[in-house]
Amino acid sequence: MIEEEVLREIERGDVEHVLYLPCERIKRLLGLVEERFHTIHLSREEEGVGIISGLYLGGERGLMIIQSSGFGNMINAICSLTLTYKLPLPLLISWRGKFGEKIPAQKPLGEKMESLLRALGMEYGIFDGSNPEIIGEMVEKSFREETPKAVLLKPDIWTPEKNFEFQKNHIPGIELRTEKASPELTRYEMLERIHEEFEGKAVVCNLGIPSKELYDVGDSELNFYMLGSMGLVTSIATGVAMATDREVVSIDGDGSILMNPSALAIPPVENLENLTILAMDNFSYGSTGNQPTHTFRGVDLQALAVSMGFNRTFRESTPEGVVRAMRERGPRFIHVILKPGNRDVDLIPLSPVEIKKRFMKSLGGKA
Repeated sequence: MIEEEVLREIERGDVEHVLYLPCERIKRLLGLVEERFHTIHLSREEEGVGIISGLYLGGERGLMIIQSSGFGNMINAICSLTLTYKLPLPLLISWRGKFGEKIPAQKPLGEKMESLLRALGMEYGIFDGSNPEIIGEMVEKSFREETPKAVLLKPDIWTPEKNFEFQKNHIPGIELRTEKASPELTRYEMLERIHEEFEGKAVVCNLGIPSKELYDVGDSELNFYMLGSMGLVTSIATGVAMATDREVVSIDGDGSILMNPSALAIPPVENLENLTILAMDNFSYGSTGNQPTHTFRGVDLQALAVSMGFNRTFRESTPEGVVRAMRERGPRFIHVILKPGNRDVDLIPLSPVEIKKRFMKSLGGKA
């Protein structure tokens, strides 16, 4: 069976986690993946780039299976995260849009897949049913060379389909919380007062000024400073938390969470007790001029976290309250209410690869 050959090649690459979005053409393959690997059900392809990066930083290996139509959702993250930090990203792409495709919306991107991959400088292979070794080869090269690699899966080669019943995750007993808090401190002032609580923890920090402020407050080799890929900080932290027993902190922000809210769905589903999300909400896009975000107009990030399945949510505006919440059982979502405003701090004097290598070394993974 072709699907078994694909699974053997994935296993040959020592992959521990398979992340995917569904595709009707390969649903039998996905059903078998569920039986053989730890699987992570994505809501958007881009968040998978962050999670696989975090898994690798923590010393474990992930692979993503997607449709070609979803590849366009990943391009910025591939450039600003995977390529910038020199990280692996093995992709199996169900190649829609060609070979008698009947859905018009699949055709524009599917017909351009090879051109897109070449434009990004991504090495790829084509699996036509007779050459399963191309999958193992690309997976191995992705990790060895720390670069993204892709295999396009032709749609006309699969075993006749079979429907699979996927287990549904359900978290009962969630109650909406409505605690109020008034901002007392800026983000920098809050970081100054709580950064000692980060000692010994792996900290993944949001891009731009938040990372620069954290570096200024107190640099640590266990800090992973993001320089791009807005919206993926919690996805990266989620991957790190899956790959290590160490406590992990995501310093996220209101603008970032609103860009990728589905990142909040996975931590409670995976019951990541070692993960804390600090949702630093100053009601503004601080790195681009303090333009207001939708939280300024009433969007409630704590309520969003509750709706995503977090049983442990907090709304705090004082350092004492934040530290107290961080010591509760996780996964923890802490909505930190802040004043707008940035501290004038210097650039981080580290390259992306230097940030990656020292972070991985401190976690005890390959660097």
